Amino acid sequence: MVNCNDTIRISNIGVDDRNVMNGPSTVKTVTWRSAMIGAAISVVEKLRHFQERARDRKALQNLDDHLLKDIGMTRAELDRQLSHSHWTNFPPRG
Repeated sequence: MVNCNDTIRISNIGVDDRNVMNGPSTVKTVTWRSAMIGAAISVVEKLRHFQERARDRKALQNLDDHLLKDIGMTRAELDRQLSHSHWTNFPPRG
């Protein structure tokens, strides 16, 4: 098993890792364009997450009592979960 603190050595690649870690290229500036693209990607990912949650909630709502029992839920528990606000974990904390 590899520990995340272990160093993997690749021989003959022609890079001195001290220069890579301490060189001037380790700090990169973020351009306005890349920041906007990153923000747009974040928004799209959040919308996709909301869409998945809505789809899952609708699928659970359409299950009959026998299938709910199969996954270990009762209709009352499901109704209680579905009554929670869609925005309970927004914005994410932590």
